[in-house]
Amino acid sequence: MQIKVNGEIKIINDNITLKEFLEGLENLPRVFVVELNRKIINKNDYQTTKLKENDSLEIVHFCAGG
Repeated sequence: MQIKVNGEIKIINDNITLKEFLEGLENLPRVFVVELNRKIINKNDYQTTKLKENDSLEIVHFCAGG
């Protein structure tokens, strides 16, 4: 199935949870927030949140600097 991740189309397996998808990513920041279809998902819900065709994910991490 197809989803959009940070503006890029990705092809993923059907019936995958958000947690499973994130575990498969490389270079994931240590601290990040996930927005699914414009709604922030609580980290406790990653394991029960199933991704669906045409979902839109934004993975946002924080930077500090001066």
